[in-house]
Amino acid sequence: MPQALTGLKIKALRKARGLTQHELARRAGISASYVNLIEANKRPVPMALLDRIAVALDGDRAELDGESERRRLHNLNEIASDPAIANGRADPAGAEELIGRQPEWAEIILNLYRAYRDRNEAVLALADRLNRDPFLGESIHSVLTRVTSIRSAAEILIDNDSLGAPDRQRFLSIISDDSGRLSDTARELVAFFGNTDTRVRSATPMENVDAFISDADNHFPTLENVAETFLRSFGGGAGAAQEASRIVAEGGAAAAEPTPKGRFALMRKAAEELASDAVQAIVAEHSSLGSDVARELAANALYSYVAGAILMPYEAFARAALDRRCDLDQLMELFGVSYEQAAHRLATLRRPGAEGVHFAYMRSDPSGYVTKRLPLPGLHLPRYGTACPLWAIYGAFQTPGVTVRHFGALPSGDEFLFFARAVDKSPATIGRPRHLQSILLACAASEADRVVYGDGIDRAQATIPVGTVCRLCSRETCRHRQEKPLLV
Repeated sequence: MPQALTGLKIKALRKARGLTQHELARRAGISASYVNLIEANKRPVPMALLDRIAVALDGDRAELDGESERRRLHNLNEIASDPAIANGRADPAGAEELIGRQPEWAEIILNLYRAYRDRNEAVLALADRLNRDPFLGESIHSVLTRVTSIRSAAEILIDNDSLGAPDRQRFLSIISDDSGRLSDTARELVAFFGNTDTRVRSATPMENVDAFISDADNHFPTLENVAETFLRSFGGGAGAAQEASRIVAEGGAAAAEPTPKGRFALMRKAAEELASDAVQAIVAEHSSLGSDVARELAANALYSYVAGAILMPYEAFARAALDRRCDLDQLMELFGVSYEQAAHRLATLRRPGAEGVHFAYMRSDPSGYVTKRLPLPGLHLPRYGTACPLWAIYGAFQTPGVTVRHFGALPSGDEFLFFARAVDKSPATIGRPRHLQSILLACAASEADRVVYGDGIDRAQATIPVGTVCRLCSRETCRHRQEKPLLV
């Protein structure tokens, strides 16, 4: 379906530009008959050719490659796999037709589902809070105690006409005092539920940030320029990042931690000053960021992006990644960064004309909660659930610090190289479990010869049949299946 949309988009944009198929073919360096086959959805469009066609149409790849439609399709299918919504009755072809014919309605459905999930999460969280929060328990007990006291005193006054003035005054004082305490407790409860810090935070802003980053292909040229300009003030070259770190550290209130985490924190703080205008301009104009919370989250992500671009300058890092075939351990040592920082930087090497390997990026905690995702065409990273249990990102938790790798074949026939490592998010402490997170990178199997982690694996014998989400996977005989497929 996304490929079909690509052909339709090329045809529509060509006509909008007033070009004939012959003229587009001449500009793109292909034959007119090939253009006709592409527009009729009878030929695939390789990425390199799509870039040439985009240039010929005075556009960019994002307008043509159908990636946003791919995300909508996968998200709609995830919704259809929710038994509380569709009970497995939905036809996947219907999602394709809806996106192709009524993309605005498809987006409305996705927004409704997000709102539904937000409300459910809010109800569950508030129910749990009512059951467990000690403040609420004590407050409700206090309310019941005061109400009982007031009622008892009132009944005594009503039923005993012979009470003397001193006794009547004593019971009236009890009613007055307990009424005041009841009023105080009620105000505390109102303040508790009205406090923005105690409200359930919606997941939607983070989803909006994911969409924003995906729309940009996790590459922000403006921010790369900010980082490069900053490094040129330290002479540029291989040692500029180290010199910048040293100078920034000396200008701070305390000496810098001689660790990747400490260096990154320094550059992250510097980025907030260096890139403030550029970051605010980017987040202000993007349609996916429709709330202050989403824009704040996106800005924080972009400041971290700038910090990574300073510590790992684009050209130097891309060249080192090429020479070392994306060996993360070597890149970590060369640039003085952490595994997570180097892995994320690999996923940002999307500069036209100087692209690195195209990686999907995913970060998860041991529960399977995905805290960051960047998909690839053909490899959807789940939004509403956990990924396939066979993916390396989960196996890595069994051997922290060791890279787990394998080739995987999706039901669609697309094959990818997966590799992941579980790393400590923070230093271990006695008596506490390790704070681990797993970092996954994945690339198309056709690019595996450019990545050291594909070496020594016999693809013909050792490619693992994997899926994306159990409910959407057609491999009914898989021994690792957790749920029945709801779309067949």
